[in-house]
Amino acid sequence: MESINNDKIQKTLVTPGIGGQPTFSNGTKVSFHFVTRIVGTNIVVDDSYKWPKHMEIVLGKKFKLEVWETILKSMREREISKFIVHKSLVASYPFISKTLRDAGRTSIPSTSHCCTAQLQKNGTGYDDLNDLLAEPADLEFTIDLLKIEVPGSYEKETWLMDENEKRNTIPELKEAGNELYHKGKYKEAEEKYMLALGFLEQIMMKLKPHEKEWDELNKIKIPLLLNLAQCKLISKDYYQVIEHCTSILNDDPDNVKALFRRGKANISVWKMNEARKDLKHLSTLDPSMQVSVNRLLCQINEALKIKDDEDRQKLRGKLF
Repeated sequence: MESINNDKIQKTLVTPGIGGQPTFSNGTKVSFHFVTRIVGTNIVVDDSYKWPKHMEIVLGKKFKLEVWETILKSMREREISKFIVHKSLVASYPFISKTLRDAGRTSIPSTSHCCTAQLQKNGTGYDDLNDLLAEPADLEFTIDLLKIEVPGSYEKETWLMDENEKRNTIPELKEAGNELYHKGKYKEAEEKYMLALGFLEQIMMKLKPHEKEWDELNKIKIPLLLNLAQCKLISKDYYQVIEHCTSILNDDPDNVKALFRRGKANISVWKMNEARKDLKHLSTLDPSMQVSVNRLLCQINEALKIKDDEDRQKLRGKLF
């Protein structure tokens, strides 16, 4: 048995790991399973083997249960060890467990700080965790370290990215979306465009609208919105097309592609007057689009004629 942290952690090796002792620098991603028991009992508090996904944490990101970083750093990849941890180091465990359970027992929770005082007052919503809050106990963690990934060797999850990383990722996401679109993978392309737009919105919301930096970012946003609108048009999500194109036209009233795509979407949801307005404005901006505009205007006229004929048929023979 090995003692760690002034004897407050007792480690027992169950299965040796492979390779040398990792350095575990900040930013290292560690994937593992764990089973939590109350020392001196057979009570299992949590068992991640029964969850849909193993645990993942990134070291140095101030995970709320600091002792897990300490014990993980004592391990090797594929090692299984048991750790008995003094109750003074696991006081926050009921809150971590609640967060994991509430999140559906998937990946690691964010580092948001819930109100500990409120949880202590109102309870966690789980009787076993409330008991652990009321009577803290030493805990035993059986850790199965599945994988160690050094910084740069894995794709960062979005919540781990700082602002500069998000800025640098936006053009990459756009390019990836374009490649997927050209391969006919419209739903996957849509997801790339939406992620890039989410990053942009997070950055832009910190800026004052129409300041220089905001305007520069908005110029990047418009092509992404246009591409997303095109994907939505293909998937027949017409109201989303209208929403995205309207957002563009609020800042750029003469955007030809936005007018054309919103016009087509308006036809599909039977907003013929709005469609006509967009298409007529478009024809004044880009004469090369006249053939396409005329075709859509003819489509509008034909649809209205058919509807008028149907209405007359319904009214025929009726007395008022």
